[in-house]
Amino acid sequence: MIEETAVVIEVRGQQALLQTQRQSACQSCSVKSGCGTSTLSKVVGNRSSQFIVENTLQAQPGNQVIIAVNENALVQGSLLVYLLPLVLMLVAGVFAELLFSTEFITILFSLAGFVLPVLLVRYTLPHSGLKKSIQPHMIRRIT
Repeated sequence: MIEETAVVIEVRGQQALLQTQRQSACQSCSVKSGCGTSTLSKVVGNRSSQFIVENTLQAQPGNQVIIAVNENALVQGSLLVYLLPLVLMLVAGVFAELLFSTEFITILFSLAGFVLPVLLVRYTLPHSGLKKSIQPHMIRRIT
């Protein structure tokens, strides 16, 4: 499980609006003074994320809670959302190049090979079991 601390901002019936602070791994790195990523994270700053989860702990506004996401489901979701469209774009492009040997047709097939899986994932993921498994959930209350 991947865990993160969040603060309850608001309670809406059986759901809670949570806020987490995005953190960089640079604080624990020994070479942060000479690293471009560390400098970039200072420029961008720490931003927060807000999202709604089921309030299974009956947390109240101001409470700190630990939320968790199953890492296997997160990896599966990432592969589905990021890798599948890229792979299908490359396959469609190679297929079009072998069949037609025309740059314009190859571009069209590549574009279609990217857009179609993106649309497929967008409209099928909300109705799949994977969506529920990648949703964060409260596991314990800190305060």
